[in-house]
Amino acid sequence: MTAQESQILCQALAEAIQEASGAGQLVGRVALLAELSARNLLCPDESGSPDLDALLAETLATHQDLAAFTSISGEILYHAPSRLSRTYAGILDRKSSPDLLIAEEVRRNSAEYPRPLPLELFEQAPFDLNPEQIEASLKTMAASPELEDISFTTTSTGAVYLFSSRHLERPYAAFLAERADTGLSQNP
Repeated sequence: MTAQESQILCQALAEAIQEASGAGQLVGRVALLAELSARNLLCPDESGSPDLDALLAETLATHQDLAAFTSISGEILYHAPSRLSRTYAGILDRKSSPDLLIAEEVRRNSAEYPRPLPLELFEQAPFDLNPEQIEASLKTMAASPELEDISFTTTSTGAVYLFSSRHLERPYAAFLAERADTGLSQNP
């Protein structure tokens, strides 16, 4: 493959990653290879098909606005952080594992902000879990030693908030949840 052919393929890969990110999707090797074929940039009968891994490495090196990470399934996924943030990419990646999705989001929020999360948040986009999935995940987390740091507190109005005991102490998490739930007017 010539340098010019390599440059054309890298540009097509970059465009495909940008387009997928713009549509709120992560993209892997198989989808990118299909995209190159759809753009007639690969001939199915080519004996010397391009090394996709090398092309993707070159694409990432020449397009600083793109990123890759290893998904929970072990696949390398690509996205454009300017169109699809790293946080959102992580959420999309973990959607196939509701337990991990909830646990990691709770941990991240407890550590970074720090704040507990209302349980009902996981029914909304981008999580889109139904109440049965949430209930099953909470039961699994309660029985899993790896997820034992995920805990909950209930506010005076009955709202349930999740937090990570690795990052928030229970009294502080309860205070933050109460304040978030009832606001300053009811909690001076």
